[in-house]
Amino acid sequence: MSDTEGKRSPLHEPVPKTLRKLLVTLAIGSLTYALSDNMAEDQAWTIMLTAFISGVVFVVQYLVDVDNQLQESRVEARRQHENLHRLVGDGLSRINEATELFRLVEISALQMDVVTQFLRNATKVGADMPELVQHFAQSEIARMSSFLKELGEGSVIYEGEDRDWLLGLAGNARTSIDALSLNIVDQGPSEAEGGFWFTDLGERYLRIQQELVERHCRVRRIFFLDSPERLQSEMFRRIWRRQAEIGIEVRVLTPADVKTSLGLSDIIVFDDVITYEVTPSPSMGELAAHTVVSTRLVLEPLRVAERSQRFKELWALAATPE
Repeated sequence: MSDTEGKRSPLHEPVPKTLRKLLVTLAIGSLTYALSDNMAEDQAWTIMLTAFISGVVFVVQYLVDVDNQLQESRVEARRQHENLHRLVGDGLSRINEATELFRLVEISALQMDVVTQFLRNATKVGADMPELVQHFAQSEIARMSSFLKELGEGSVIYEGEDRDWLLGLAGNARTSIDALSLNIVDQGPSEAEGGFWFTDLGERYLRIQQELVERHCRVRRIFFLDSPERLQSEMFRRIWRRQAEIGIEVRVLTPADVKTSLGLSDIIVFDDVITYEVTPSPSMGELAAHTVVSTRLVLEPLRVAERSQRFKELWALAATPE
C-alpha cells in the first residue's frame, strides 16, 4: 500500500475525526448518565458527573490525536532531515569532485576555457533529442575520454586509417616534421591514381605543410621506393617535385641504399616528441589496393628518440631525386 493510500485525507475519511470525538463523547456521556441516574438520587450530581466524564473523554481523545500528530511530525521531520542531510552531502561531494577536476585541469597543459567550453557544449545535448543522437553523443564523449587516457599513458592505437590525428598534429607542429613514406602505403602497388597524395586528405596535409614551411618550420620527407624503376615514373616525379616546390626537403631511398628494408615503417616524427605510425596490410598481389591495419601515436620519450635517430640515419643514406 502506498503512502497516499495509507494516509487518507480528512475530507475522505468515513467519519471525520471531530464528529467521531463527539459521537464517542456522547455515547460515553449517555452511558454515564444512565448509570449515574440509577445509582444517584440527586439529578444535579448526575448531570455534573456526566459532564465531567464526557469532558475528560473528549480531552483524552484530543490529547491522543495531538500525541499521534506529534509522533508523525517527529518521524516526518527526521525523514526530511535525513533527506536534507543526504542532499547536502551529495551536493558537497559533487562540489568537491568538480573543484578537484577543475584543479587538475588548471595544472594540466590543457587550456581551461577549452575544457569548460567542451562541458558547456555537452549540456546542449538535451533529453528532448532523439535517443539515437543521445547515444551517439555519449559514445563520442566516451571515445574522446579513452583517447585522452591512452594519450596520457604514452601510446594510442586507432584501428584502421586515421585522418584527424594526422591533420591535427601537422597543424599544431612548431619546429619540425620528419616523415618516412613507404610507397606501399602512399601509392600502393599501382601508381595509376597517384595514391594518397592526390586524395582530399593528401591535399589538405600538403597545404598544412606548406603553411608550416612559410612559418620556418622544417619539413623533411624520405620516399622509400621498393624498386629503382619507380624513380623514373612520371607520377612519382609529379609527387616529389610538387612537394619540393612548396619547400619540403625531399630525398629518396631504395632497397639498394640500406642493408635491409626490414623494420622500415611509414612513420612521421612531429617536433621530435610524438610519432605517427601506420601499419599497412600485407601485400595481396601486384594490383591489390593497400589497406591500413592500424594507426598509432607514440609519446614514450625513448621510442620517439629511437625513431628520430633512425630517421636521421636514413636521411644521411638517402639521395636527393633528380
